[in-house]
Amino acid sequence: MHDGPVQDIFAALSQLQVLDRSLAADPTAQQRAGQAVRLLERALGEIRNFIGVFRPPGFERRALGEIIEGLAVQHETLTDQAIELDLPADLGDCALPTKIAIYRILQEALANGHRHSGAARQRVTVDRRGSSLALIVSDDGKGFDPQRVLASEVDVGVEGGHFGLRGIQDRVEMLGGTFAVDSAPGRGTALSVTLPAE
Repeated sequence: MHDGPVQDIFAALSQLQVLDRSLAADPTAQQRAGQAVRLLERALGEIRNFIGVFRPPGFERRALGEIIEGLAVQHETLTDQAIELDLPADLGDCALPTKIAIYRILQEALANGHRHSGAARQRVTVDRRGSSLALIVSDDGKGFDPQRVLASEVDVGVEGGHFGLRGIQDRVEMLGGTFAVDSAPGRGTALSVTLPAE
């Protein structure tokens, strides 16, 4: 779950409220617009309540591995898509900005894989490489052209309120990490990120 659908519903709700006020001369149309407004308000409230149930964990007090495991379980619960998780027992912890970034990147990567890959499962691997942490999210789905997607998102990113592939890349670069996507139509996807642990 992330802010995109909530923002879209809120924007549609705002437009309908304007339309509702302009339909005073047509009671039937105004009634239908009013019904749509109430339905969207109810949906928005339910989504916000649902997101509240799954709000991000207490990053300061929980170890990185525990947070990743929790996110994997949450994803499986919400989507019925299996996650194969590869976490070393001695993963340890990391700096707070890195922990938050890994959580957000993994959240977006899993959501994208579920929506677009067509794969029945995804694999998540996290390990420590010297002073860095490496995250790989992969699937055996239908794949895509990463350069085309990145080009289409050129004006989108963390600042634009969206968090697609470009948003992941921007977040990694802000923390001085590395980012790569290996994918092509018909052969699955592997997103790889390294971030400084300290």
